[in-house]
Parts: sequence; C-alpha cells; structure tokens
Amino acid sequence: MRAFMDRPSARLEEHDRVLLIRLGAVGDVLRTLPALHLIRASFPRLYLSWMVEEPARDLLVDHPDLDEVIVFPRREMREAASRPHRLPRRLAALAEDLRRRRFSVALDFQGSFKSALLARMSGAPRRVGFAPGHSRELSFLFTNEWVRPKERHLNRVERNLIMAERIGATGDAIEVILPERNDEGVAAETILRTINPMGMPVVLLSPGTSPRQRWKRWPAEHYSRLASHLKTAAAALPLVVWGPGEEELARSIVSGSRGDAVAAPPTSLRLLAAILRRCSLFVGADTGPMHLAWGVGCPVVALFGPTDPRLNAPLGRGHIVLRAGRSTSEITPKQVLDAVGTILGRTSPRGAPPRLSRAVLFPETAGVGS
Repeated sequence: MRAFMDRPSARLEEHDRVLLIRLGAVGDVLRTLPALHLIRASFPRLYLSWMVEEPARDLLVDHPDLDEVIVFPRREMREAASRPHRLPRRLAALAEDLRRRRFSVALDFQGSFKSALLARMSGAPRRVGFAPGHSRELSFLFTNEWVRPKERHLNRVERNLIMAERIGATGDAIEVILPERNDEGVAAETILRTINPMGMPVVLLSPGTSPRQRWKRWPAEHYSRLASHLKTAAAALPLVVWGPGEEELARSIVSGSRGDAVAAPPTSLRLLAAILRRCSLFVGADTGPMHLAWGVGCPVVALFGPTDPRLNAPLGRGHIVLRAGRSTSEITPKQVLDAVGTILGRTSPRGAPPRLSRAVLFPETAGVGS
C-alpha cells in the first residue's frame, strides 16, 4: 500500500523536452501560467510545449515562455467518437503525432482521465501528475510520478506552483505573463475612447458564465441596478462584456439600467485582456473573464456563491471577494457598490500584471446573506 501511495517526482534536466497538459477552461489555463513561468525561469533551455483546447489557445500563441502550442483536436475527436470504427485510428494518429516530438517528461496539471491519457499517449517516460486524493477520474493510474500537496483546499494557482516546485523550479514570486500586441492595445483604446469620451473610470461588468455553470450567475436585474448606482454615485462608466450566446443578456442589463450601462462590442480573449488593462475595476462571478482580469492586473470584485473562494479567488491584495453561501443572488447591488467604492477610493496603480510574493496571497473576503 505504501508503494501505491508514494511515487515522488524528480528534478527536470535542462535537456528535457517537456509536454505541459492543461486543456481548459480559460480560467484554468490562466491559473497555470505562473507555474509555466516558474519552470521557464528555472530551466531556460528546456523545450516546452503546451497542449490546450481551442477556447484558450489564443492566450498561449506566441507566448515567450513556450516553444510550441499543440491544440487538442476536440471537435475531430467528438466526430470520430460518433463513428466508433474511426476513433481508434484517430487516437493512433494523435499518439503518433505526439510521440514524434520525443517528449521526455509530461506534466499533467489537469488531473483528469483525458489529460492523463494524453500524457501516456505522448510516450514520455516520465509522467508527472497529482497523487490519489488530489486528482480525478483515476488519472493517477496513467502517471508514474506523483505530486501530493499538503492541503486539499489550495488556490489552484498555488497548487500548480507546487507541481512546478516538485520538479525543481524555484522562486517565491507569482507572475502571470500575458504579452499585449500593439494592434490589441490600439483596438482597446479606440473602443474605450469611443464609448467613454469623458474619460470616466470604467467598471467592466461580466454577467455571463458557461452554460454548464449558469448557477454562478448574479441576476441580470442586480447588474442593471448596480450599473445605475455606478453612474450616479461613483461617476463611473459601466461596460458590459459578453461572450458567445450572451449578447441578449448584455442588452437586457443595458436596458434595465435605462442606458446607464454600455454594451461592449464583440471581443476576443486577447482584446478583452487589453480592455481590462485599461479599466479601473472588474465585477463578475468565478469565470474565465474574472481570472483574466486578475491576470492583467485589473482589480476585481468577485461574486461567489457556494463555490469555495479558497480554490478560485483572485490572489493578492487589491481585490474583494463577496460570498453568499447558497446563491450569488443573495449578494445585493448595494454590497457590490460598497466594494467598488472601496477599490475605486484606493490610489494604488492599476494595469500591471500581478507579481506577487507567495507570502501575501489572499484578497479581502466578506460573507453576505444568511
């Protein structure tokens, strides 16, 4: 039993060819970037590839810490699965494509059956993953070196950094590297100048969630009331952003605010990052855009329901987490407005990506509701 429980991981070597696996979602990829940077800073001559799914691909393309981005062919795999006789051939082709890269180490930051299977398919002789109790779907059966964090209730950023440390990366700082292209900055400034000619502080409202996590959403009518309060009480411009299938939600918030809020144009992930760098504040639930705001240095008011902020809150000072035990709907617009006023009243600079000491990790958290 002891042999089953202990498979310690060893240090990387500078000549290693490393496959990092964190397929999605956007927030999970963002929270793995500090571990990527720690690995690259500690082993500058490694060959580093990252396998990711399409929704988060744009965050990694041309990333200075990566040598290669491999996009997992999710749609093709689903099509093959609908015709079972094609699936073995498609899996074999994917395995062959991975093995020709001759990876020596696979790092499974995801800890699911799919990610661990991909680590095994890569042919890497060393496959590092999280230990039983810290991974899902028996993924540990496909890995041969295990990382066992001391606690289960760790923020996902810190959990990923622990894996990086166990393979020899060193450093106390938490850094998110998300370079901005010149055209992205120009586009963001054009959008903000057009909708905000008076130069008011811009508070970005992100009401959407993935379809599977609609229960995380703060009610649209709450966003509308908050937007009106922001315009009158805080002299700020509420900007509502939206993703695929959420345009009607954004329009309903603008309508409910009687035009005090403004709906953003369609944005890509990278354009949204550029806009967030130029905003004074982000308000939204535990979603990819919230983690993106944190990643580019935009202060956050995070709205949590039953999900655990210890795992998912934006790290560092300058953010405020509001949490209601049963539902985010228990958080009132007045409580959010008070949190917004607290952050807007501070004089600390914004817009710089976080470079945190791991000694100072957690935001202010306030429980609300009954």
